[in-house]
Amino acid sequence: MLNNWFEWKKRTSFTSDSRGRKKIMGFRVHHLLGAAAIAMLASLNHNAVASAQDQKVLTFATDPTYPPFEFEKDGKLVGFDMDLIDAVGKAAGFEPKIESVPFDGIIPALKAGSYDGAIAAMVATEERAKSIAFSVPYFKTGAVILVKADDTTINGIDDLKGKRIAVELGSAFAELAAKVPDSTVSTFSGSNAPLIELQNGNVDAVIGDEIASDHAAKSGAAKGIKMLPGLISNDFYAIGFPQGSKNIELVNSGLKKVIESGEYSALYKKWFNREAPKF
Repeated sequence: MLNNWFEWKKRTSFTSDSRGRKKIMGFRVHHLLGAAAIAMLASLNHNAVASAQDQKVLTFATDPTYPPFEFEKDGKLVGFDMDLIDAVGKAAGFEPKIESVPFDGIIPALKAGSYDGAIAAMVATEERAKSIAFSVPYFKTGAVILVKADDTTINGIDDLKGKRIAVELGSAFAELAAKVPDSTVSTFSGSNAPLIELQNGNVDAVIGDEIASDHAAKSGAAKGIKMLPGLISNDFYAIGFPQGSKNIELVNSGLKKVIESGEYSALYKKWFNREAPKF
């Protein structure tokens, strides 16, 4: 049997019949090329899986009680900030993981290094910059005054002197209200609580974010309340980080790409139904 097989191999490999030789050689080359292609595809697939597995995961804190920036809907965290950090992550090559934290606990958590960052409609102030670091600004906003719809005595910040003012706990608006002479400032957890206090007549005014207040009015959460025209401050939201974080440059690069690509403007239009301002 061995001799017969050897004789067959000898004839088919070295026969003068060129057509037969080409068939045998073509069969071998075809299979070799097929094997090489399979190996290449396997290598590419392995590299893709490895790349996905090796993608950097950054954990961000947020307070999902602040629509339309961050809030819960159908068991999921949604809002402008949530869409933005997803887009930034894709642009910069990291995967954002979001965890819920009460707003007044976010800065202490960043100082303790419990999170890589925080995206929570946070105003970048000089006071906060003493304890945490910030990304480049990603949102232009400002503070407004809200009063009862039938109130004619308060028309501006000067009229808040000696009044009862409600603000969200830990917000930059609390710092602003504290500067009003002879006022009594009450702080509440969440953005809706100050509005409820105003509706119930427990305070005379609320100081809050212009965009969030406009959303509350349109959604019915601020029933019986009016927002006074004009901003009493000009502010910028930024993403917070622990001091010395090496992730700031990465996130800034992603923000730049999202803004320059036009995706930022699309998200702004989606959530606020207005054109994104230049800043």
